[in-house]
Amino acid sequence: MKIGLYGGTFSPPHNGHVRFAKLFVEKAALDKLYIMPAGIPPHKEADSWGTPQARLEMSRLAFGSFAVVSDYEICQPGKSYTYKTLLQLRRIYPKDALYVLVGEDMFLSLDTWKCPEILFSAATIVCMHRGTDMREHVEAAGTAYKRRYGGNIIYLEEAPLAVSSTQIRQMCAAGQDISALVPAPVAAYIKQNGLYRYE
Repeated sequence: MKIGLYGGTFSPPHNGHVRFAKLFVEKAALDKLYIMPAGIPPHKEADSWGTPQARLEMSRLAFGSFAVVSDYEICQPGKSYTYKTLLQLRRIYPKDALYVLVGEDMFLSLDTWKCPEILFSAATIVCMHRGTDMREHVEAAGTAYKRRYGGNIIYLEEAPLAVSSTQIRQMCAAGQDISALVPAPVAAYIKQNGLYRYE
């Protein structure tokens, strides 16, 4: 059994997120994927442009057809830490069943995350290469992580979509059309609820 975990702020979830999630399921041959919107992201500023509940609902709209969208981190007090989520999943699944997807930027910062030794001992880390010039840095970091923490690291590769949540929020604030960048139900939800208009 292979169980995937893909966490993030998802404010909003966009087509790049969905694409990476589907690739994660396919290339890692996952039996189940958990999408985990963060309650209070530890590496980002306070969420002033969308409530956790709105991000959870948008995540359900974006990923719900092929993944389990969990409110676990949103329901926990304090900042959301991946190691705590992994320890919770370890109560259900064995160690060798868990896989965590991270992008290149996050992968390079893993040793600054809370309790990185638990991250590497509790799951296989899956880094999604995005066809950038960061490959050498990423693989050097991976070598250092394995030496320091042990554990397993897998690299997947896929050309990125030129889209970011920051860009989408800025476009919403400027009244621009985002329909090509996010799943249609997410675009409708953002419009209906007037999200990101005053960022």
